Amino acid sequence: MLIRPVRAEDAASLRRNCFSAMSLEDIASLIEDSADAMERGEGVMLVAVDGEKEAVGTCSVSRLGHRLCRHRAEISGFVVAPLSRGTGLARQIVEAARRQAASWGCTILEISCRGGTHAERAYRGLGFTEWGRLPGGFHDDGDLVFDDVRLWMPIPQDAR
Repeated sequence: MLIRPVRAEDAASLRRNCFSAMSLEDIASLIEDSADAMERGEGVMLVAVDGEKEAVGTCSVSRLGHRLCRHRAEISGFVVAPLSRGTGLARQIVEAARRQAASWGCTILEISCRGGTHAERAYRGLGFTEWGRLPGGFHDDGDLVFDDVRLWMPIPQDAR
């Protein structure tokens, strides 16, 4: 498994395996935004590709912009393709994100999710610790209500 910065040629594979509800144009825009953020040293979209060069996982890592928060980075858009779940890929992607954040001098890695979902349990299993919860922070079409859960993990000295 190779985890690397996303490339334009990953768009179709990402659509097939990770972002099926998005158009190719929207995915291409995400990739372009990632290239811009990477050029500024503020973010990157990582993609995990298998031996067939198919995207089987992805996340974006962004350094927080406020001057008091430059030591923090956040993971967003974290997706592991269904056939790759339970293989340890999520842990590998988080490690790649930690290394990326460490290269920016960050000491804290953050992620958020809807409370009570598989993602919350999975993130805790990956070593994240809850630091905040906003009850009713997410409303899905008005019918479903979830807490907005914020989690963090330290970036150890040896990762930097």
